[in-house]
Amino acid sequence: MSRRSPNWPRRKRSPARRMPAPARTRRVADPAFKPAIATGLAAFILGLCFLVYNPGGAANTLREEAFDFLESVVPPKRLPDGVVVVDIDRPSLAAKGGWPWRRGGGLTDLVTKLQDAQAQVIGVDILLDGPDRRSPAPMLRAYAKSTGRTELSTVADSLPDENKQLAEAISRSDVVLGLLPDEAGKDALPFPPPIIPAPQQDLSQKAAGVVAPSEVLVDGAVAVGALSLSPVTGTKVRHAPVFVRGGSEIYAGFAMEVFRSAQHASAFLLDPDGTSASVGDARVPLREGASVRLHLAAPSTWRARTVSAADVLDDKIPAQRFAGRIVLIGASAPEAGALLPTAAGPLTPTVQVQAEAIEGLRSGDIPQRIHSPRVIEPLAASALGLVALAAALWLGPLAASSVLAVLMLGWLGFSAGLFAGTRVLIDPAGPLIPAIAAANSALVVMFAHTRKLRGAIERKFGRYLSPEIVRRLTAAPEELKIEGELREVTALFSDIEGFTTMSENAEPRTLVGALDAYFDGVCAIVIRHGGMVDKIVGDAVHGLFNAPLTVEGHARAALDCAIEIGRFTTEFRQREDARRLGFGRTRIGLDTGPVIVGDVGGLGHLDYTAHGDAVNSAARLEALNKQFGTTICLGARAAAAIGEPERLRPLGNVVLRGRTAQTAVFSPWPDDATPERRQAYMAAFERMASAPAEARDLFQALAATWPEDPAVAYWVKTLA
Repeated sequence: MSRRSPNWPRRKRSPARRMPAPARTRRVADPAFKPAIATGLAAFILGLCFLVYNPGGAANTLREEAFDFLESVVPPKRLPDGVVVVDIDRPSLAAKGGWPWRRGGGLTDLVTKLQDAQAQVIGVDILLDGPDRRSPAPMLRAYAKSTGRTELSTVADSLPDENKQLAEAISRSDVVLGLLPDEAGKDALPFPPPIIPAPQQDLSQKAAGVVAPSEVLVDGAVAVGALSLSPVTGTKVRHAPVFVRGGSEIYAGFAMEVFRSAQHASAFLLDPDGTSASVGDARVPLREGASVRLHLAAPSTWRARTVSAADVLDDKIPAQRFAGRIVLIGASAPEAGALLPTAAGPLTPTVQVQAEAIEGLRSGDIPQRIHSPRVIEPLAASALGLVALAAALWLGPLAASSVLAVLMLGWLGFSAGLFAGTRVLIDPAGPLIPAIAAANSALVVMFAHTRKLRGAIERKFGRYLSPEIVRRLTAAPEELKIEGELREVTALFSDIEGFTTMSENAEPRTLVGALDAYFDGVCAIVIRHGGMVDKIVGDAVHGLFNAPLTVEGHARAALDCAIEIGRFTTEFRQREDARRLGFGRTRIGLDTGPVIVGDVGGLGHLDYTAHGDAVNSAARLEALNKQFGTTICLGARAAAAIGEPERLRPLGNVVLRGRTAQTAVFSPWPDDATPERRQAYMAAFERMASAPAEARDLFQALAATWPEDPAVAYWVKTLA
């Protein structure tokens, strides 16, 4: 520039550039920091105590539900030629008789059919305690005892005894029966299974005695295992017992005995540390309480291994289906009472649970807890919680939430990956509780403080600054004195024509009411188009576009804003109070260029404004509207920045007040500028330099058809 604008700050007097405070310093200086860190630490400690002390078993329940989810999304490994389940379902009861089945008919025939099909091992998941009370011999003995007719007992010995029939059948192959630990049970097996050495750990399932099959059945069976499936934690069955205690004896679980029989192992061999047991060639890990965790397959896959008992008895199932396979006999009919809640569903047949346990033993797919979980998981929870709390304190809410989400997804991914790769279970949910509690508590405290501070700032500054500036101030209240910066803006300057005369003659209350409504409308339009109301001086509104935040296409936005202000003020002048006041038309100037923007003042008086040539030019272009009779005048730089020449018409080259060089001035085409009028205007305008007389005639001809256009009238008068 050839001449320095009076509003342009001199370098020697410019205040030193203030560097923004580092984020860490701003956070510590925030009044909410101390209460946020105190609340966050308290929540972190409470979350850690919840994980460690497990109040009411809640932490265990959460962990087990999370393990159930992991096991459901990672399918278990299964070997071919797996277990076959012969299901005594409702159709079987309808076809072969109600529950319980007679041992000499249904069960004996079923075992015989499976033996004929060369089943490797047959497991009966039914407690066959006592005599079959519907068999003739036991019925007569019971009658003789109740009537005192002891001579009938001798007759009973000659009648059919279905227990003996079933015992003869099971003695012909490897059949495993079941017993149940029971506090009132008085039965005992003559030969408990060999366990070398005897387990020393406390067993999760134990009772004062057992309820076992009758001696004649036990003598024919290859083994007897504990059928008990009780929840170790929570209400769902998630484990199968390896060993249980009944009275003074220790028995193997039913699935273990079936698996041992299939392995042709003579005994269970325990490791010296008691953490695993060898069964033939297989090694079974033992969790605390001497049980194995179940990794259940989806119930939809169980259909492939399940056949109806009625179909087996009716010879509808080919024999090769059972040849060389482990076969379990059990009941899914509700009448049998063998339904338990598991992760697979609330009513899972026990025979399917036993089949899943055996499948896990066969494939080695047995989930195990990570070593020393009571140490590792609290340490992981501490690390996750402290990182999340630090993120909440040092970062903004969005960044802190992102960090928390990454921590959560990372931990869940690590837990899932560890389980999928090694079948080792680490709690995927519990260690996240301190992190979630700490981060959210700190964020809530800081949000509450920010909300309170935001309300105070909005009440103080919301009427004078755009929402963008207010949001910027509430995001960093310690930076109220915004640093100066050089940036390109489009400046808008509006003024009311004849305001001085109007104000001198107006009634004060009417004038103030009209001005309030006028400024409300104009300022709302500026803000709606992405601009900032810089200031209101008298009747003038100063607006800035592209400050303090970037506005894409700010020159076009400013032009659209000016056009809408022109329409609004034209309608405003038709109001009753405006007509009485003689409200003048609004003139608007626009220009684009680099300016210095920033705050001047202290906390008590904030004036965010701009200084530069574009601001001065906009004010002088506004005054040119009086000369041309137009509503909006734009400088050449604004016209170039808009980049839409078809929207603008040239008004000529003028020397702005205080300048020496000419500058091109433009105005948007009015709404009634038809294509013909635009073409005629441009033809006349382009001839002014080379043929003024011809241009005059063309403008006069255009004025005859467009007399209301002020620019045409101006050139007719100027060229006359």
